[in-house]
Formats: sequence, C-alpha cells, structure tokens
Amino acid sequence: MDELAAKQVLVDFEIIALIALFLGIAAFRIYRHYSPREEIPTNDFDGFDLVLMFFPAMMFLIAPMLDLFASKSQLESGKRSAEPGVGFLLFNIFYFLFVAVMTYGIVAWVRNRNVADLFGLRSRSLPSVVMCSIIGGVSSVLICAWAIGNFSEDFLKTIFEGLSAQELVNQMKEKQSGLYFVLSVIAACIAAPIAEELLFRGYMYKSLKAATNPVFAAVIIGALFAVAHVNLPALVPLWAFSILLCLAYEWSGSLWVPIGMHAFFNGANILLMQYPEAVQ
Repeated sequence: MDELAAKQVLVDFEIIALIALFLGIAAFRIYRHYSPREEIPTNDFDGFDLVLMFFPAMMFLIAPMLDLFASKSQLESGKRSAEPGVGFLLFNIFYFLFVAVMTYGIVAWVRNRNVADLFGLRSRSLPSVVMCSIIGGVSSVLICAWAIGNFSEDFLKTIFEGLSAQELVNQMKEKQSGLYFVLSVIAACIAAPIAEELLFRGYMYKSLKAATNPVFAAVIIGALFAVAHVNLPALVPLWAFSILLCLAYEWSGSLWVPIGMHAFFNGANILLMQYPEAVQ
C-alpha cells in the first residue's frame, strides 16, 4: 500500500505542477499587460508553441497516471506484473525515437523553423561540447545523484516503507544478458538524452521561458521532467538535475551540452548499478 500511495503522490505532484504552469503563464501575461515597458524575452516562440508542446510531452506525462492505474489493477487482481526484458527495452527505444521525431516535426515542419539554429546545435565545437558535458555530468552525479539523491531516499524511507526502485534499475542490478545491457545503454545514454532534451530543454523550456521567465520555466519544466520518470525517490534529484541542465543550456547556448550531460549522468548511474561496491 505504501508503494501505491507513493505513486498517488507522483500523480498529485504532476497535477500541481501543471496547475502552476498554467497559473504562471496567466500571471506573467497579466503582469506584462500592465508593464508594457518590460522587454519581452524572445519572439522565437509564441502562445501556439505552449499548446503544441503538450502533444509530444503527453507521451511522457501520462506515465505516472498509467503506472498508478496499473498498480491498482494488480492490487485488486493479486497478480504481479512480469519483469521487463529485452522487449521492454526495445519498446522504450522506439518510444523515445517516436517522441524525438514528433518534437522535431512540430518545430521544423509545423512551425517551419530551423532546428539547428533554434537550439544552437552548431554554436559550439565538438571538443567544447565534450568537455562541458563531462564537467557538467560529473557535477550532476555528485550533486544530484549522490548528495541530493541519498538525502531524498533516506527521507522518503521514513514515510513510505518498501518503495521499490525503477524496474530498469532492478534489472540492471541483477546483471541481465549482454544484449539487455547493450540495449539499456542505448536507451539510457543515446535515445533518452536526445528525445528528452529535445523536448524538455529544447522545446518546452524555451516555449515556457518566452511566456514567463527563465527561473519559472526551469523550475516547472524540471518538475514535469522529474515526475515523468515515475519514481518518487528520484523525484527531487531529477528535479535538481533538470534545473542544472537548463542552466547548462543557458550558459552554453547549445542543446548538445545538456544532451551530453544527460548521457554522462545516465551512463554513470548504469555503471554504479553494475558495480555498487565501487562507491561503498
């Protein structure tokens, strides 16, 4: 029951974040109406983008609700869900690819914009991107996964008993087949960073920033990014990680930097799951 309650908390948190998003947009719109001297941050994105961004975003945002519904069904039936295998990872990779293509299509084909220029994909050299990604990735692991992550998990264990890690985490700890490991790396270090950064940092963050301001956009998009991963112990660490990714994007001007940081972060966590004794 504690695990079911934790899933309900995630759904409630997502609802609050979405309400805050809409109220924030309305508040900033009213403020700007009565403060005409304030400079509008950018004209690259408009109100239509605030609507369009939810089409690919809902592919992630429905996850907490589906997970809660599935858990309730399992509790009523008394059956446990099967452990995810290679098919689950292949589906995830396809899912990420679908979201990435949908996001790219909305920006490039529906809105008729140059994706490379809009997201600064040519603004930095490869060595610069690699160096920034490594430095940012190491910092993210130490701050989010280690410091904030350990504190968050210890705190939540005092409230909810028996919280389970994400299914992928459990599978990685059990050291599945070589194929499972390779697909896990592809999903976590290639597919997920590209799809999630293109959507959350590239499209959603910049669209919301244009309608509000960078701080509000980073906090709200970070909350939605975190809750979409459907894991309560990881909620606060991923929220902080998302804000760091927004800061890296603002500083570098290139979406490749948060993509690289995201890939490094996920890769480091996979290694720590494979060899937990290395940090003990």
